[in-house]
Amino acid sequence: MLNPADIIAGARVTAHPGIYVLGFYDTRITFYSQQVRGLELAHALWHEHLLPANARVAVIGGGAAGVTLAAGLALQGGTDVHLFEKAQRLLPLQFDSQRRRLDPHIYDWPNPDADHELAELPLLDWRSGPAKDVRDAVLREFGEVRSAVEGHLTVREGQQVTTVTPQAGRFIVTFERDADGGLRKQASLEADVVVLAIGFGIESRFALPGTETASYWHDAGVPGAAIDGNPRPTFLVSGNGDGGLIDLIAAASSTFQHDAIVRGIAQRPGVQAMRGALLAIDVEALAAEARGEGFDFIAAYDNAIGPQVETLGLVDQMRGELRHGVQLFFQTREPELLSIKTARLNRLAVYLLKKACAQPGTQSFRHVVCDDVQQIASDPGDAEGTRRFACGAMTVVADWVIARRGPGRASIRQPFVDLLAGYDAEHAAWARSFPEDSIAPKLNPSTRDHFKHLAMQARLPPPRYHIDAVLAAMPRSAKLGLVGDHARWSGDVRLQDVASLWSEDKSLLQLTVVDAPEQLGTTLAHAIARLTIHAKRAELLVDVARWRPFLGALSSESPSAGGLPLPTLRALGGNTSILSPATMQPNELAATINRALDGWLLDAADRHLTRYIQQGDDPGHAVSFVAAPDLRQQMEPIWLDWKQRFQAQPALLARFLGLAVCAKDDVAAAGEASVLAGRLLLVQLIRACAVALTVATAWQVTTPRGAHPGNLGRDNQGTERTGHTCAAGLVDSEEMALVALRHAWTTEFVLLPMQSTPLAVIADANSSLGKVIGSGPLLGQAGGDGKLMVTVDAQYRAAAQAGAAALTALLLGMEEDHFARLKADIEVEEQAL
Repeated sequence: MLNPADIIAGARVTAHPGIYVLGFYDTRITFYSQQVRGLELAHALWHEHLLPANARVAVIGGGAAGVTLAAGLALQGGTDVHLFEKAQRLLPLQFDSQRRRLDPHIYDWPNPDADHELAELPLLDWRSGPAKDVRDAVLREFGEVRSAVEGHLTVREGQQVTTVTPQAGRFIVTFERDADGGLRKQASLEADVVVLAIGFGIESRFALPGTETASYWHDAGVPGAAIDGNPRPTFLVSGNGDGGLIDLIAAASSTFQHDAIVRGIAQRPGVQAMRGALLAIDVEALAAEARGEGFDFIAAYDNAIGPQVETLGLVDQMRGELRHGVQLFFQTREPELLSIKTARLNRLAVYLLKKACAQPGTQSFRHVVCDDVQQIASDPGDAEGTRRFACGAMTVVADWVIARRGPGRASIRQPFVDLLAGYDAEHAAWARSFPEDSIAPKLNPSTRDHFKHLAMQARLPPPRYHIDAVLAAMPRSAKLGLVGDHARWSGDVRLQDVASLWSEDKSLLQLTVVDAPEQLGTTLAHAIARLTIHAKRAELLVDVARWRPFLGALSSESPSAGGLPLPTLRALGGNTSILSPATMQPNELAATINRALDGWLLDAADRHLTRYIQQGDDPGHAVSFVAAPDLRQQMEPIWLDWKQRFQAQPALLARFLGLAVCAKDDVAAAGEASVLAGRLLLVQLIRACAVALTVATAWQVTTPRGAHPGNLGRDNQGTERTGHTCAAGLVDSEEMALVALRHAWTTEFVLLPMQSTPLAVIADANSSLGKVIGSGPLLGQAGGDGKLMVTVDAQYRAAAQAGAAALTALLLGMEEDHFARLKADIEVEEQAL
């Protein structure tokens, strides 16, 4: 770890004492590393007594390094700091960048805590997130520092420094600023110390001649959605710095989320076993870099970790992220595909990408080595919107071109070229002495303690994420009570926002309910039970003796679902919020709550099912079976139709959801069914929808049903059949597997999504059955009352995975067999009579 003298040795310009360079000759240029460099230089200048009393310091550049340095210098006191930024705002690159994510430590992987989301800096702290959010957090704290130092930190936005001239041991800083009439005028300022934190310049929009590439920091520069109707989307990516590697990964991905992919690698179980090998490879690569030699990372990875990445499933994981049919051309000037100057995790991701593309399939990856890429005339047969390029001896026709050849370093350094004469060689020699610390700087504990102490002295507020944590610990309150024949809701959570209690766990809601369940009425009492049983963090302040048995019967003692917790109950008391009051009839208030909660469930199920249908992804195995692509393709329009029906008919949605988690289809059980349909049973609801959708591809036309009996209806060539998709775990406190065949189902067919055992086996295990149903296929089995029943057994799963035709053949064949058996049974009974 570098000490203050080391920091000064790497930053000073020997020919001009008092001039320091911050960050723009270094290779690891993440937002976090630039902040670390800024804090270390501020501390080192103070520690080494290089700041004259009452010194005026000019910091040129308002990026991450310059802003952090300026804040650190000002907070140390004894100086007047002037921060110059030629743009009209500080941190201009991140100003409107929502799709680029900043992570403070992820590039330290595989070292411990690399996935930690908090920067935990003593000054200008932040947590990982979209670049714009990080910028906002840093500038919020920067504003607090400016207020604390009372005029000793001047920000000069829109003022471009044109020259820095040494004069009698000081420096004349000449700059341009706005003048009246839209003109610019020159001004100057004398400084004792000048720090060049000018950054790296902006990438050329035409790094490839004649071809424009949006800036890395513009959202338009992030590879976007697949090109419509193109079975072979083709990307040409030029440049193998971190920007090039990141966009190569993003271009290859169907989700377009580089950060999600690298986090998926870093957090893969067992991946830490490769840590030693990866670090050893970097040591070899650094040694080769010091000798001025290239290093073949692909060969090194193949030899050291090739079998491991296959065994751990990392290659399969990467392949699962690929765009369908993606064609990747990756151009570099060097013969080596990867460089030690890039982040280890990005390098590994590209290695996995290359291996994934080498597997059989429609995707491909080609490394193109050439000094230049030239756009050439298109051929008549080229698809509309494509461009043709000559890459050495290879011709590439690409839909999307991304040039990440680095920013314009030379142009941004031009005003200071005289000052910087010789510094390049000095800094290179210094970096060779500190090969790791120069690339990935670490904050020295003494520097951290120094600025923590100063921040406390200045009474700076804690970082926003600490404030959010404090706010999250402060409970919110709401109140429900009867006023005459009306019900009144008030509180910190508005009535229309009650569904947020199922999403947010940031702060506790203390809900005071003045009246007992029987006073509120069954409908409103059930709505309150549903809201609080499934809420992430809620307490009920009630008449505990009268509410506990009511709530227990619907949660911990529910006869239809196991594992539901009884909400936390507290005695009535305390002051509750009277904000946002809403008064209406009790049943209307209950309907408002239930509609909001039903909408939450529909949205949550839609997110999962849409991802499953479109990509085959099933996080958490909620669906639990694999559907072939052609089957998922047939499910998509059916789900779209169902979703539109649910959105247009709230009562239809409520009935479907209630019966999806409750086997009892009668008026008396409607309240119980409504309460069960909530966040804690979301997996069951998703599976009930998924199984019903797959069945609907074969049993056309099957749609949600809004009236008794059941929650599904099937129009089979003019004959209406009723159905019930039911993912309940219990029926009258007994396991569904033991009760399914003797329960009084009210519909003609029953889908049991949570049961993976064939009905023949269920019958064998059900000692209460009068007879054992013989072994047979999944369908064609009748319950005790002749119902056609479906479980998701091995036969069903195999057919779904084989494809739409196989599942259709299975379902239609078993349905035909079922009715043939029923007919035979009837004939036997008639003969007996």
